[in-house]
Amino acid sequence: SERRIRSIAIVHETLSREPGDVVMFSEIVRPLARLVEDTSSSPDHRIRFTVEGDAGELPGDVATPLAVVLNELMQNAVDHGFPEGRTEAAVQVRLQRETAHVVVEVVDNGVGLPDDFSIEESRGLGLSIVHALVTGELEGSIEMRSDQGTSVVVRVPVAMPRVEL
Repeated sequence: SERRIRSIAIVHETLSREPGDVVMFSEIVRPLARLVEDTSSSPDHRIRFTVEGDAGELPGDVATPLAVVLNELMQNAVDHGFPEGRTEAAVQVRLQRETAHVVVEVVDNGVGLPDDFSIEESRGLGLSIVHALVTGELEGSIEMRSDQGTSVVVRVPVAMPRVEL
């Protein structure tokens, strides 16, 4: 719960500094990744987070739930992907802006998903929140696959800004 509140606080802090109701999403993602890295790593168990790409500006009503989704996905990678004693633990966040969508991918080099895993049947609170926010509130899609770790791809529609003439 504390992590979720912190992630929302980062979004609101960023929105309060920006003019209008939009925010550069990378200004949210980078502090979120540092927060999860700092709270998840110890001298004996270091997990390295990297952020690549850019999603551009997003409306606050998209940025806030998407930041919560991203926070949950990064924390799930830490909690489930890296058993004690695993070295070279890494989580990569990739951001991409397509014409009318933003794509956020969280990739780890952990142990991967169980063979019978299904996000729709997951009983975990974090993934329940992720699924509800992505498919409900954000009207997007989520895909999870396991290949030398876990990859989660979230695709969310974003309205194109109006051009004033």
